[in-house]
Amino acid sequence: MTQLVHGNSELRLAMNGLGSNICLVPTMGALHDGHAALIHAGKEFVGKDGCVVVSDFVNPKQFGQNEDFEKYPRNIEQDLKVARSAGAHILWAPSVEDVYPGQWPMDIETDPRFEILEGKSRSGHFAAVLEVVTRLFNIVQPNIAVFGEKDFQQLVFISEMAKKREPQIGILAVPTKRDFDGLALSSRNVYLSSDQRNVAHLIPDALKQGVLLASKGANLQEIKDSVKEVISKSNLIEIEYVDILNNELNELIPGIVGRILIAAKLGNTRLIDNMPILLKEES
Repeated sequence: MTQLVHGNSELRLAMNGLGSNICLVPTMGALHDGHAALIHAGKEFVGKDGCVVVSDFVNPKQFGQNEDFEKYPRNIEQDLKVARSAGAHILWAPSVEDVYPGQWPMDIETDPRFEILEGKSRSGHFAAVLEVVTRLFNIVQPNIAVFGEKDFQQLVFISEMAKKREPQIGILAVPTKRDFDGLALSSRNVYLSSDQRNVAHLIPDALKQGVLLASKGANLQEIKDSVKEVISKSNLIEIEYVDILNNELNELIPGIVGRILIAAKLGNTRLIDNMPILLKEES
């Protein structure tokens, strides 16, 4: 049975006796099957004597001036149902004061990669992500934390931060969970109108086309042009970026697996996705 707790002291009490192998699944709530996959992966990793804690915290620092903090979907009862069905032991829904006690400062190193891809239009976003994840780590003190590959840029930064600042915490990456038509599951999908949802499959379709062309020896520009061509089949989708990078978010060298990444808007809803890609070496 999943326990719903709120304050930090309530969390520690709930964790007592649940095992010393602790898994944290950080979320911003609005849980869906993608989050359930993260919980399943964490539960399998820690085993029957482990404890899986799902944090349910909409972090205000991650939202930019024109982003949807107030409108972000919140439904703790539904979140509890998802967490319970997936087998989480604890759903922890802290307050801002629990996570940011006294607004104590935290030093987050800057990185030029914070300003590319997602960071280009979301100034300060990744510093805020790393700060809140560090605070969640400090409170829960897990052995392992689980993140999805859909937010790949975030995953890269959190993995690097953990190795440097929290080496005792392992990071488990879980492949993107997709809907019946290939669209990556996201809490923001609920914002899509029926017309928008009907064409949203063009985003994963475009990525798959790029991956296929790469396997046939196409170059970077040919792949990007093809991805944009697939997306342009609908005038309801506006591309924000398409990029192909290595798994450290630097230039991709042929013969090394990297990522093709995309961000697009359907009306006011902004979606991101990515897939592994391998550029063929020149013969």
